[in-house]
Amino acid sequence: DAAVDETTVGTTIGAFAELNTAAAKTDAVFVFLPAREGTSAKIPSAPMKAAARTIEAKGIKCGLFTLKTGTRDYDQIAKQTPVPGVLALVKGRGMSAVSGEVTEAKLLQGYVAASSAGGCGPSAGAGCCPK
Repeated sequence: DAAVDETTVGTTIGAFAELNTAAAKTDAVFVFLPAREGTSAKIPSAPMKAAARTIEAKGIKCGLFTLKTGTRDYDQIAKQTPVPGVLALVKGRGMSAVSGEVTEAKLLQGYVAASSAGGCGPSAGAGCCPK
């Protein structure tokens, strides 16, 4: 990346609905949820990019996004998961939140959890998911 923007990672979106078009060619995305306005926190761009590269090495297209603070979707998610944080979303599966110290390993675990969500059977890892 030529320009280093210290407040966002990847493409900025105002609503999750925008992912339908913005992430149409991806299988998985990481969405960074910044800290609320006026609070500074380290932007996890390096671990997010590293996790995306690891996932893409497996032939899975992964996108990076930042959800704007102050939007309805941001407010909804911020009620359910600590911010700043990152959501791992896998197309046709589910999502998983990563908060606290965001590391490549935690992002990959979030990706695996999101991949397993909604799909019961041998690929879900530990047998069948609870209903």
